[in-house]
Amino acid sequence: MVVAFDIETLGKNAYRDKIILIGMKRGRKITQWKIWETNDELKMIQESLKAFEQIPSYDETIVGYNNLKFDVPFIIARLSVFGKMTPEIWDMLHNKKWLDLYQFLGNDYRRMTYWLNHFKIKRKHEGLEGKHMPDCFKRGQYDKIEQHNSDDLTTSEKLYLKLRKKFPDLLSRVILT
Repeated sequence: MVVAFDIETLGKNAYRDKIILIGMKRGRKITQWKIWETNDELKMIQESLKAFEQIPSYDETIVGYNNLKFDVPFIIARLSVFGKMTPEIWDMLHNKKWLDLYQFLGNDYRRMTYWLNHFKIKRKHEGLEGKHMPDCFKRGQYDKIEQHNSDDLTTSEKLYLKLRKKFPDLLSRVILT
Protein backbone atom coordinates (compact mmCIF):
# COMPACT_ATOMS: atom_id res chain seq x y z
CA MET A 1 0.00 0.00 0.00
CA VAL A 2 1.04 3.57 -0.57
CA VAL A 3 0.58 6.39 1.94
CA ALA A 4 0.61 9.95 0.63
CA PHE A 5 1.84 12.66 2.99
CA ASP A 6 1.93 16.47 2.83
CA ILE A 7 2.00 19.47 5.16
CA GLU A 8 0.85 23.06 4.77
CA THR A 9 2.74 25.84 6.53
CA LEU A 10 2.66 29.59 7.02
CA GLY A 11 6.07 29.95 5.35
CA LYS A 12 9.40 28.26 4.70
CA ASN A 13 11.19 29.01 7.97
CA ALA A 14 10.49 26.09 10.31
CA TYR A 15 11.86 28.01 13.31
CA ARG A 16 9.34 30.81 12.82
CA ASP A 17 6.45 29.62 10.65
CA LYS A 18 3.77 27.25 11.93
CA ILE A 19 2.46 24.07 10.41
CA ILE A 20 -1.23 24.65 9.82
CA LEU A 21 -2.28 21.30 8.35
CA ILE A 22 -0.84 17.81 8.12
CA GLY A 23 -2.45 15.44 5.65
CA MET A 24 -2.18 11.72 5.07
CA LYS A 25 -3.94 9.55 2.49
CA ARG A 26 -3.92 5.84 3.16
CA GLY A 27 -6.01 3.88 0.70
CA ARG A 28 -9.13 5.92 0.08
CA LYS A 29 -9.09 7.58 3.48
CA ILE A 30 -7.72 11.10 3.81
CA THR A 31 -6.96 12.30 7.32
CA GLN A 32 -6.11 15.92 7.96
CA TRP A 33 -4.93 17.41 11.23
CA LYS A 34 -5.80 21.11 11.25
CA ILE A 35 -4.51 23.81 13.55
CA TRP A 36 -7.81 25.69 13.38
CA GLU A 37 -9.53 22.69 14.99
CA THR A 38 -7.06 22.25 17.84
CA ASN A 39 -5.60 25.77 18.26
CA ASP A 40 -2.48 23.86 19.34
CA GLU A 41 0.23 23.20 16.76
CA LEU A 42 2.20 20.81 18.97
CA LYS A 43 -0.86 18.71 19.75
CA MET A 44 -1.71 18.59 16.04
CA ILE A 45 1.80 17.38 15.16
CA GLN A 46 1.80 14.79 17.94
CA GLU A 47 -1.60 13.43 16.84
CA SER A 48 -0.35 13.03 13.28
CA LEU A 49 2.77 11.23 14.52
CA LYS A 50 0.55 8.64 16.22
CA ALA A 51 -0.81 7.81 12.75
CA PHE A 52 2.74 7.52 11.41
CA GLU A 53 3.52 4.99 14.13
CA GLN A 54 0.76 2.77 12.70
CA ILE A 55 2.43 2.55 9.28
CA PRO A 56 4.43 -0.70 9.15
CA SER A 57 8.13 -0.02 8.62
CA TYR A 58 9.16 -0.84 5.05
CA ASP A 59 5.84 -2.55 4.20
CA GLU A 60 4.12 0.59 2.98
CA THR A 61 5.70 3.36 0.93
CA ILE A 62 5.17 6.94 2.10
CA VAL A 63 5.17 9.30 -0.87
CA GLY A 64 5.05 13.02 -1.35
CA TYR A 65 6.63 15.76 -3.39
CA ASN A 66 9.69 17.16 -1.62
CA ASN A 67 8.65 15.44 1.61
CA LEU A 68 12.19 14.43 2.62
CA LYS A 69 13.72 17.84 2.01
CA PHE A 70 10.86 19.97 3.30
CA ASP A 71 7.95 18.27 5.10
CA VAL A 72 9.81 15.85 7.38
CA PRO A 73 12.61 18.31 8.30
CA PHE A 74 9.96 20.98 8.94
CA ILE A 75 8.13 18.72 11.39
CA ILE A 76 11.40 17.83 13.12
CA ALA A 77 12.33 21.50 13.40
CA ARG A 78 8.92 22.46 14.78
CA LEU A 79 9.19 19.70 17.39
CA SER A 80 12.65 21.05 18.27
CA VAL A 81 11.21 24.55 18.71
CA PHE A 82 8.77 23.08 21.25
CA GLY A 83 11.55 21.06 22.92
CA LYS A 84 9.70 17.84 22.03
CA MET A 85 11.99 16.26 19.42
CA THR A 86 13.19 12.92 20.76
CA PRO A 87 15.41 10.10 19.48
CA GLU A 88 12.30 7.88 19.44
CA ILE A 89 10.50 10.22 17.04
CA TRP A 90 13.62 10.45 14.88
CA ASP A 91 13.88 6.66 14.71
CA MET A 92 10.18 6.22 14.00
CA LEU A 93 10.27 8.69 11.09
CA HIS A 94 13.49 7.32 9.65
CA ASN A 95 12.51 3.66 9.91
CA LYS A 96 9.87 3.98 7.24
CA LYS A 97 9.98 3.40 3.50
CA TRP A 98 9.91 6.89 1.97
CA LEU A 99 9.86 7.91 -1.66
CA ASP A 100 10.31 11.60 -2.30
CA LEU A 101 8.89 12.11 -5.79
CA TYR A 102 10.87 15.32 -6.19
CA GLN A 103 14.16 13.51 -5.62
CA PHE A 104 13.17 10.49 -7.70
CA LEU A 105 12.22 12.69 -10.66
CA GLY A 106 15.58 14.39 -10.83
CA ASN A 107 15.86 16.81 -7.94
CA ASP A 108 16.01 19.55 -10.58
CA TYR A 109 13.78 22.36 -9.26
CA ARG A 110 10.75 21.44 -11.35
CA ARG A 111 7.50 21.96 -9.57
CA MET A 112 5.02 19.16 -9.12
CA THR A 113 2.74 20.81 -11.68
CA TYR A 114 5.30 20.09 -14.39
CA TRP A 115 5.19 16.35 -13.64
CA LEU A 116 1.42 16.27 -13.27
CA ASN A 117 1.10 17.82 -16.72
CA HIS A 118 3.73 15.45 -18.12
CA PHE A 119 1.82 12.40 -16.85
CA LYS A 120 -1.61 13.93 -17.61
CA ILE A 121 -2.75 13.98 -13.98
CA LYS A 122 -5.36 16.61 -13.18
CA ARG A 123 -5.86 18.46 -9.93
CA LYS A 124 -9.40 18.74 -8.68
CA HIS A 125 -8.85 22.34 -7.55
CA GLU A 126 -6.66 24.07 -10.14
CA GLY A 127 -5.03 27.34 -9.18
CA LEU A 128 -4.47 26.61 -5.49
CA GLU A 129 -0.75 26.49 -4.70
CA GLY A 130 1.26 26.12 -1.54
CA LYS A 131 2.36 29.74 -1.72
CA HIS A 132 -1.31 30.77 -1.36
CA MET A 133 -1.84 28.90 1.92
CA PRO A 134 -0.63 31.62 4.32
CA ASP A 135 -3.03 34.10 2.72
CA CYS A 136 -5.89 31.59 2.81
CA PHE A 137 -5.15 31.01 6.49
CA LYS A 138 -5.17 34.74 7.32
CA ARG A 139 -8.54 35.07 5.56
CA GLY A 140 -10.01 32.04 7.31
CA GLN A 141 -10.38 30.18 4.00
CA TYR A 142 -9.69 26.83 5.63
CA ASP A 143 -11.66 24.92 3.00
CA LYS A 144 -9.15 26.04 0.35
CA ILE A 145 -6.24 24.83 2.48
CA GLU A 146 -7.97 21.48 2.93
CA GLN A 147 -8.68 21.25 -0.82
CA HIS A 148 -5.09 22.07 -1.76
CA ASN A 149 -3.73 19.50 0.67
CA SER A 150 -6.20 16.87 -0.51
CA ASP A 151 -5.13 17.56 -4.11
CA ASP A 152 -1.46 17.22 -3.19
CA LEU A 153 -2.13 13.91 -1.46
CA THR A 154 -4.21 12.50 -4.30
CA THR A 155 -1.93 13.67 -7.09
CA SER A 156 1.19 12.42 -5.26
CA GLU A 157 -0.40 9.01 -5.00
CA LYS A 158 -1.43 9.03 -8.68
CA LEU A 159 2.03 10.18 -9.76
CA TYR A 160 3.65 7.42 -7.69
CA LEU A 161 1.34 4.78 -9.20
CA LYS A 162 2.19 5.95 -12.74
CA LEU A 163 5.90 5.87 -11.93
CA ARG A 164 5.58 2.42 -10.36
CA LYS A 165 4.10 1.13 -13.63
CA LYS A 166 6.87 2.77 -15.63
CA PHE A 167 9.74 1.70 -13.30
CA PRO A 168 8.49 -1.41 -11.45
CA ASP A 169 11.92 -2.87 -10.67
CA LEU A 170 13.43 0.39 -9.55
CA LEU A 171 10.58 1.45 -7.29
CA SER A 172 10.36 -1.95 -5.58
CA ARG A 173 13.90 -1.38 -4.25
CA VAL A 174 13.80 2.32 -3.43
CA ILE A 175 14.05 3.39 0.18
CA LEU A 176 15.00 7.02 0.62
CA THR A 177 15.57 8.32 4.12
